[in-house]
Formats: sequence, C-alpha cells, structure tokens
Amino acid sequence: MPSISGDRVALCAGCGGKISDRYYLLAVDKQWHMRCLKCCECKLNLESELTCFSKDGSIYCKEDYY
Repeated sequence: MPSISGDRVALCAGCGGKISDRYYLLAVDKQWHMRCLKCCECKLNLESELTCFSKDGSIYCKEDYY
C-alpha cells in the first residue's frame, strides 16, 4: 500500500474526497480510500482482494467481470 506524502493531496477515485489516511489503495492507476474500492455490480469490498478488474472505467470483482 502506498503512503501519502505530506506535500501531495490525493483524491479518491470512488468518492472524490481527499485521502487523508496514511495508506490508500492504488488500482487502475487511480487512488482509492480502502472503504471505497468496491465492485460496481455486487458492492463487494475489494480492499483485501489480490486482484480487481476494470472495464470502461468501472471496477469489478472477478465473478462479475466474467
């Protein structure tokens, strides 16, 4: 998990809010709050998953992607 440096403001791709947490997730070249990285179909929280999938800018769990 990357950490945020003090001189850089990161915005969450999920909610658009400022990420002030020490750690955040990086998926599909975007930064996410841990709570915001979810499958767009089933809303499964993906923070503890090893992989997630993307199509047309949306994030999916493995089952919904296939």
